[in-house]
Amino acid sequence: MSLKLEKPPAVSVKWTASKSRKKADVVSKRSLSDKPTESKKIPVGIVELDEILGGGFPARSLILLTGNAGSGKTILSMQFLYNGAVKYGEKGVYVSFAENRDDFYRNMLSLGMDMRNLESKRLFKFIDMVTMRGEDALKMIAEKIVETVSELKAKRLVIDSLSALLQAMGVAEARIFLHTVLGKVTKSLGVTTLVLGEIPYGESKTGLGMEEFVADGVILLTHMDKTSSANRRLTIAKMRGTPLDRTSFEYLMDVKYGGIGPILLPKRADILDSPTKKISTGVEGLDKMLHGGVFRGSVTILEGASGIGKTIMCLQFLAASVLKGERALFISLEEPIGQIIRTMKGVGLDPQMLSDDFVIDSYVPEALTPLQYYKILKDMVDRYTPTVLAFDPITAMRHLMTKKDFINFGRYLQLLAKQKGITVVLTSTYGAIEAVRSSELSTLTDNIIIMRYFEIKDRMGREMLVLKTRGSDHEKKTAPYEITDSGIRIQT
Repeated sequence: MSLKLEKPPAVSVKWTASKSRKKADVVSKRSLSDKPTESKKIPVGIVELDEILGGGFPARSLILLTGNAGSGKTILSMQFLYNGAVKYGEKGVYVSFAENRDDFYRNMLSLGMDMRNLESKRLFKFIDMVTMRGEDALKMIAEKIVETVSELKAKRLVIDSLSALLQAMGVAEARIFLHTVLGKVTKSLGVTTLVLGEIPYGESKTGLGMEEFVADGVILLTHMDKTSSANRRLTIAKMRGTPLDRTSFEYLMDVKYGGIGPILLPKRADILDSPTKKISTGVEGLDKMLHGGVFRGSVTILEGASGIGKTIMCLQFLAASVLKGERALFISLEEPIGQIIRTMKGVGLDPQMLSDDFVIDSYVPEALTPLQYYKILKDMVDRYTPTVLAFDPITAMRHLMTKKDFINFGRYLQLLAKQKGITVVLTSTYGAIEAVRSSELSTLTDNIIIMRYFEIKDRMGREMLVLKTRGSDHEKKTAPYEITDSGIRIQT
């Protein structure tokens, strides 16, 4: 039997049958190599992933995208097709062995991808192979794919999935299909192809045991240890012609981020020019204790028990900076925005006067993972470009995370601050010097300031101590302070 098209491309597929098995012979007018002959990259359309891959997938390559159930394989493959059509004008074909057309369109629309609209514009084609079974399935599937790709002049192809393909064809036929039709024919048609594969939990084999060798690239999407809240990882196990600095990255999967997005942390923690200028904390007496304030781009932690005045100190610091032309971002993990505004008014700070350059946001710490918080912080920093930032209290996250996750988040925050040159103030409710010295954050901060209660006659007083400043001298004595209707005042 031979496969014929009305408008044949520069490739033909000839099928011959024997008693034991079916074989496929490929004849092409162009050289058929297992490796792409072009150095061009095909962008995925996910900024971070394209950066990792040096521009995208190699052109005319076969990529195996595999992982656990629910890891986001279909979403990533559809970002590849959707972005190709919308951003780059490249047509795409999706071959489904597991999901019918209506369910597919509905699921993709919930992620913000209107594939039906793209199909109406002849930028996309859905091929339903759910019911494809029988002795001639291999021939008909191959014929349909080649015909559709050729007529649409598609440059992107997704096969979903390898496990469903095995059920439809059987192992022997699936091997022929993967190696011959996808590994050679689609290269001749100039198509970059993604084949999705399922890895059951506890296993590492993707299906046939040979597709990793046929593929030009292999990407794994896996769940990490479930005791860790940051439990998704993208690993590039193989990518021909693409040098990689790193091969494994944490990623987020959410409609707010457009699907899947790897998280790229800054490669270096230092900023271009190490600042030597100090900025005011907004509290005159504390500036004296710090010998002029804190260095721009530094990270300061305020330690103290509940009600000691840490939030007020943060608000004063940010407000004083805004009045000097800075932009401020205050993130609360305990109090709603309305309560923060009330606190500001209670110490003589006018939110209306500061509103344009003073951004306040509030989150419930139980709702997000450390990686999601990092993503939110990075997005807000990119959007509002603050020069000063407060996170109150960071220890609200400590009780909801493993020690490893908490340290990772502290590191993420430090890297972001150093990279952007943002002066950061964190608050902590550990409440004791011994706890600070042994806490996970102590080594990540430049300055540590203790705020604590002390007993004086028949009442409780408050005092402040500068425990640590990096790169600068400071006062070694404690200083009492009061919280007044104009904020914190240190008694000298």
